[in-house]
This record gives sequence, C-alpha cells and structure tokens, in this order.
Amino acid sequence: MPKKKKKKKNKSWLVHFWSQVFRVLSYISIFTIIRRLAPKKSKSYSFVEYYVTFNTLLSIITLLIVTYRREYDKNLLLFFVMCFGFFRTFEIIIYQINVLLFDEYRAKLNEDKYAVRSYRRMVLLLLHNYIEIICWFGVAYMWFYRSGHISLPPNSPELTFLQVFHESMLLMFSFSPSQYVATTNMGFAVFTAQAIIGLFMTLVVFARFLGLLPPPDTMDEFESDID
Repeated sequence: MPKKKKKKKNKSWLVHFWSQVFRVLSYISIFTIIRRLAPKKSKSYSFVEYYVTFNTLLSIITLLIVTYRREYDKNLLLFFVMCFGFFRTFEIIIYQINVLLFDEYRAKLNEDKYAVRSYRRMVLLLLHNYIEIICWFGVAYMWFYRSGHISLPPNSPELTFLQVFHESMLLMFSFSPSQYVATTNMGFAVFTAQAIIGLFMTLVVFARFLGLLPPPDTMDEFESDID
C-alpha cells in the first residue's frame, strides 16, 4: 500500500493561526459560492479572469450612474450598492492576503505543489482590482456626501465621474483626499479604511509581483549579462 504523505509541522503558531483565520475568511466570498455551485467551470483560469473583469466593469458603470444622478438624495438602493462594493473590496483584500502570505504556506505544509498561473497575469488582475476598489469607494463617497458625512469646499465644481474617481484614486495612492473633508467619524473611518487598503495594495502586494516580472532583453552591451 502507498504510504500517506506526512504533513509538515509548522514552526510558528502565529503563522498557523492567521493562516486558519484567513482560510475561514476566504469562504465569505461570492466567488466561493459560485465555485461550489459550478465547480467544473469556475476552477478554470479563464473563469477567474472573466469574474474579475466583469466586476471591474460593474464598478465603473455603477460609479458612472451614481455620479450622473448626483442631484438625488441618499436612498436605499445606493446604500445597498455601496454595501456590495464594500463586500467586493473585502473579498479582494482577503484573496490578496491569502495569495501573498498563506496559499503557498498551506500547500507546503501539506506537501502539495503550488504555483501561480503567470506573474504577468497576476499583475494585470491586480490592476483590475485597483480600478475596482477605486470605483467602489467612489460610489461610497457619493453616499457619504449625500448623507452629510463628508463635504466639499464652497464654490467647488459639481461632482462628476472624473472628479470622484480622482479623489478616490488620491486616497489610494497618497492616502489623503484633495477636496473631500470628513465632517463625522464615519467620514474619517471610510477615509482611513481606503488609505490602509491603498497602503497594503501598493507597497505590499503590487510591489512584490512587479519585482517578479521577468526583465526584457536589452541591446545595450553594458546592460546585458556577461558570461
């Protein structure tokens, strides 16, 4: 009879603890539900790409609609759309933490093989995630603005798609808005949440996978490798 593989013992209870926490959190996901309902189709790499692209387009279209109807007051539909955007952001962050820290660790612990499909593919999916998070937070800022949790300076231009996208992008990269001003603790909380997410996505996740991209060949003899 073939011998069963012995699982490797982890050397850090802290790593193992957080590995299990993020394994559980990964189940709180629309993608996980889809994989359970359609396991054959959803396990393909193409399905993941379609799923990410669809949600990116959905976030852009939603922000376009919300900013186009900017004169409307807050409503229940906008609140639910904002909650869905926060849920998608949560799903993205949990997935990226697992890919960055724990997927390979769990595979090695079980003596299984682990590899990503492609570094280029991973970077492109990350860019899609970036745009999606920016747009979902833009949708959230429209609700927070309409409900009085954030405000704009006097005589500021009307809220448009580009203006809201720009403010949300600034919070992702520079960790502070250009014109938005928080007027309540909830306003400060959403600013802080996006700044933390932006810090994590930019300095930790994106930097790691950019460094793994293979460099192109060079025609400069001083830059080429010398045997």
